[in-house]
Amino acid sequence: MRTLIADDDVFVRALLTDFLSELGHEVRSAEDGLKLVELALAERPDLVITDLYMPGMAGASVIAMLGMYPDLAGIPVIVITGAAPDDLCSMGISRRIPVLQKPVNFAQIAVAVAKITKKRE
Repeated sequence: MRTLIADDDVFVRALLTDFLSELGHEVRSAEDGLKLVELALAERPDLVITDLYMPGMAGASVIAMLGMYPDLAGIPVIVITGAAPDDLCSMGISRRIPVLQKPVNFAQIAVAVAKITKKRE
């Protein structure tokens, strides 16, 4: 599975990249939302994992922008954030998008990714 990760924290990106690579994913990462959208347009990933608060383009804008491109609109997204759950609706984050709270819990990530993989089969 080709997976793109966006997080402005280099440590989080490295942890997620290592973890998902061990699960068999081909992982690319970006330090902000704009770079993630550029990578998505070039590579057509199977999954996007994004933080919400990033410089350049925040995660909510990334999700909206991905939906604007027919080739990218159906890509599943997982949000990993430190944002309060009450703030997510005001950011426009759909309840259908899995949202995992920081600090990153790898068991939760594995479950969220497995659910998405199962839906795509």
